[in-house]
Amino acid sequence: MINLFGLAFGMASLILILLWVADEWQVNRGFPNGSEIVQIMTNHDNSGGMVTWDSGPGLLPESLEKNFSQVKMAAAASSFIPDVSFKLDEKEIIQSGKFVDPNYFEIFSLEVLEGNEHPLTDINSIALSESMAVQLFGSVSAALGKSLDWKVFDFTNYVQVDAVYKDFSNQSIHKPGFLLPFDYFRKMLGQGIHWDNHNTETYLLLTENTDLTDFNAQIGGHIQSNLATSNVTIFAQPYQDRYLFAKYEDGKIAGGRIDYIRLFLAIALFILIIACINFVNLATARAMTRQKEIGVKKTLGVGKFALWSQFMTESLLLSFFGLALAIVLVFLAQPFFNSITAKEINLVFNGYSISFLVGVWLITGFLAGIYPSFYLSKFKPIAVLKAQEKGSIKELIARKGLVVFQFTLSLLLIIGVLVLDRQMDFIQNQSLGYRQDHLLEIKPGGLGTDQLQSFLTETKRIPDIVNASSISHPLVGLRSATIGLSWEGKNPNEEVKFENITVDIGLIETMGFEMAEGRPFSIDFGEEKSKIILNEAAVKVIGMLDPVGKTINLWGKDMEVIGIVKDFHFESLKETVKPAFLKYDNSFVEKIMVRLNAENQNETIKKIEELYRGFSASAMDYAFMDEDYQSLYQAEQRTALLVKYFGSIAIFLSCLGLFGLVTFTAERRKKEIGVRKVMGASVLSILGLITMDFIQLVMWAVFLGVPIGWYFSSKWLQTYAFQTHLSGWLFAGSAAILLVMALITVSFQAFKAASTNPVNSLSSE
Repeated sequence: MINLFGLAFGMASLILILLWVADEWQVNRGFPNGSEIVQIMTNHDNSGGMVTWDSGPGLLPESLEKNFSQVKMAAAASSFIPDVSFKLDEKEIIQSGKFVDPNYFEIFSLEVLEGNEHPLTDINSIALSESMAVQLFGSVSAALGKSLDWKVFDFTNYVQVDAVYKDFSNQSIHKPGFLLPFDYFRKMLGQGIHWDNHNTETYLLLTENTDLTDFNAQIGGHIQSNLATSNVTIFAQPYQDRYLFAKYEDGKIAGGRIDYIRLFLAIALFILIIACINFVNLATARAMTRQKEIGVKKTLGVGKFALWSQFMTESLLLSFFGLALAIVLVFLAQPFFNSITAKEINLVFNGYSISFLVGVWLITGFLAGIYPSFYLSKFKPIAVLKAQEKGSIKELIARKGLVVFQFTLSLLLIIGVLVLDRQMDFIQNQSLGYRQDHLLEIKPGGLGTDQLQSFLTETKRIPDIVNASSISHPLVGLRSATIGLSWEGKNPNEEVKFENITVDIGLIETMGFEMAEGRPFSIDFGEEKSKIILNEAAVKVIGMLDPVGKTINLWGKDMEVIGIVKDFHFESLKETVKPAFLKYDNSFVEKIMVRLNAENQNETIKKIEELYRGFSASAMDYAFMDEDYQSLYQAEQRTALLVKYFGSIAIFLSCLGLFGLVTFTAERRKKEIGVRKVMGASVLSILGLITMDFIQLVMWAVFLGVPIGWYFSSKWLQTYAFQTHLSGWLFAGSAAILLVMALITVSFQAFKAASTNPVNSLSSE
């Protein structure tokens, strides 16, 4: 039963993890031209180091298509407009989409369900996704040819539905609800489309068998060949790799979600190995009870291979029943597993999954049975029939070594869980330079500038509203950088990127930013559009003494520095705080920020929603700032939770195997224990005799596991610019947890053996 349940839990864990890995691996890989689609990435050589973006100049797609024969087709797409308001009669909805070139349809092989097969050639057209067409018009066919009003910021247009395309797969990173002509985006930006403004995603369809390394060597300096002062180089990354390989170091791909796949594959392997070790240990420990069987069979002429086949068949049979139980466990665990991973993973029986399950069964059966089969089949018949075959020292060392190995793996998982928890706690309690609590983020939807100001004014009048203002981009994950800032003494050959944060009056006070020097924006000082506020990181880069009151230049316009705001985090704590500036403009808004009182929050939000309905027909879309910030660490939090559960399974299996070994050891030493008790040994001394043998093995696991755990924990923490420290207590606590669990497991069975009446033990003959 120990072997059966051990193998079942091991295989169930492996199946769940491999289903998750398969789901992750399929993201972005469902496009017919998938192997030829690439996205252009840009490397910005800043003063603070190399930074990699997925956006570049709007002129880049056409230029690459024209100048490089490997480019079969290029398409531009907008990269920073998230939400657009659509109005149809009295109905209004907010939807996310993109402005794209017509080639976008061909590159991604979008299936047009109704309408123009080559849409978006007209600047006043729109293509809707199937779901958005149904939401607005009731059906796909009813949407075709209909007209819509759309609005984003202060830009509006009246468009006609040119086509309806099939929804993007759930396995795609981007699932735009609509597609608008990129020509209108060019019109919106006007002079903003140039080689020095990075506001466009570039997708290429390459010719077959293009050597990507050679192609990247050719295109690397293309922006610099068109703008000599640029510090930006480019490279093409396969689009199907963008999900799993989205981490960059020094301008090169350095991992991403692929690291989580590797981690969980390692955990799955750990769990399966632990289950197999239990099988090997118990099978070899029980070998002495099968001596006569093996001796008789060999005497009657049964060969070594036939015996090996018998024992391997036993292993395969047991693992088959373990697989059947594992499948039941997988079906029971699926809803819970999906809730943790935020996926819809299901084990469906088809040719592929059956082949996969058969593979799991055979691999597990062979891993578990191959050593015991060789070990049992090599017994000499004369020795075993004379009861002279004894367990060898090598066998004992091997068995103990396997116990040490499996508990070392368990210790590494305990350390991993504690380090993950500690870093997550550190992140949640780290000061971000502003107050996250009771801070509401509202999407402005279709509110124009005048409506927005009226909405803010009315919002501030609601009781329990502390303050309200607006910001140009979401503060979490902010990325709207520019190199257009210059100052006296700046090196003309050096490009420095500054985050551009456009804010309304009162944003600094609403967020709780602290001013190191100077003042925030205020209506009391008249015209503020020629004023600028720097963060401390920007002041360090500029190197200007006492910058408040001095003039710097932004995009050719002189700006007076009126204040210095203390550094605040607008990225995850994996990143250092970048140079940034705040400027005033209330016409470019992506988030409305509202600071609430701690009391009566639900009632206050209802009042804000009622007020919002007076300005817009769409429902108010809002979130709390602390929830938005936590989304930056969603992957880490899910990883930590999964590691906890799978780590618990690994520890449970290790203890289960230890329980089996202690049980068998106690059975084999029954007479010895009986003699010792007759000679006056106490229960405590016998308990110590049995227990210490196994606790020593766990101590060896601690001795080996702690330095390995420290090394890998240190490496992982280095991915964060702001990190917790690794204390000795963390590793001591991990070791203590392992020792206590092992002690409980061993002591239970050891106490049972030690307290048995010696008469029963000695009279068994």
